[in-house]
Amino acid sequence: MEASAEETTSLQVEALPPRSATWRETFDNVMAPTAFGMGAGALWEALAMPHLSYGLPNPPQGGLLLMLLFAPLLHRLLTNHPQSRWKEYLGGATALAFPLLLIWSTGFGGFVCGGYVTVVVWIWVSTSWWRFHLPPFRLAIWHTMGVNIGALGGSLLYFSMMA
Repeated sequence: MEASAEETTSLQVEALPPRSATWRETFDNVMAPTAFGMGAGALWEALAMPHLSYGLPNPPQGGLLLMLLFAPLLHRLLTNHPQSRWKEYLGGATALAFPLLLIWSTGFGGFVCGGYVTVVVWIWVSTSWWRFHLPPFRLAIWHTMGVNIGALGGSLLYFSMMA
């Protein structure tokens, strides 16, 4: 029997060797959100933390809040979707940012769940999700993990340089 056109196309796609992520994909989905988070975390540590009586929101929370504020701009710069879908991007960022905001409020447990576990998941996502053309919601989840980790790293780096 002869294979249908769909089966033939499917076989051809599977036969192609896996491709590597492009530098643009790596920049947009890994480096840029992390750099945004590092800058936000360091600035939050430098400018906001000295004026906060209770230490909240802390730098990772500040980075996440700034990401939510700048979601339309981040969507425009980091995705190739129409700008009209920025609300979908904001929804993805919110879906992960709110739980992380709560986790970071818990103190030491926040460092484990908001830091270590998020890093592990973010590395796993960064090694697999680039293969797909993701909707803005999922891209925002990926970017939110990068901002979270970047904000933690940027605040720790700033704090260690000033200590």
